[in-house]
Amino acid sequence: MGREEFLEQLYRSMYAPLLRYAQYALEGDALLAEEAVQEAFATAWRRIDVLMGSPNPQGWMMETLKHVIQATRRSRDRARWAAQAAEEAGEVAATDEENLDTIYGDLVGQGAYELMKEYALEHQSVDELARARGLSREACKKQLQRARKKLKKYFEQQQE
Repeated sequence: MGREEFLEQLYRSMYAPLLRYAQYALEGDALLAEEAVQEAFATAWRRIDVLMGSPNPQGWMMETLKHVIQATRRSRDRARWAAQAAEEAGEVAATDEENLDTIYGDLVGQGAYELMKEYALEHQSVDELARARGLSREACKKQLQRARKKLKKYFEQQQE
């Protein structure tokens, strides 16, 4: 069986149960659940050799979906926190991305802001971000930590 046929068969058998699980895990948000399942299958395609070599492809897909859901929750929580903090600080609403880019890019440095944005809003993993920037995983994590710390300090000062 070829790769595409394998993945298509897995998709046909697993899509509905994965979607039900994702909807439950994401508090009934059907759109986010669908995106999470699609991302899990996109990951499966990127790692098709690992998936095909797995003794339990259905379990592999479920674990992948759980990781996607965790990342989705983290991103959603960060976005909520950022929106709340921006509103409390009297800044523009989080939906005005252009203004946010200007404000927060200046606070933490444009490169660090772009890194945080890709991590939190575009759901890119630390490994993906590190590869794209030619950094080690640890260096990338450190840059994210520094940027978060600067933003947190800024918002704490605004509340005083």
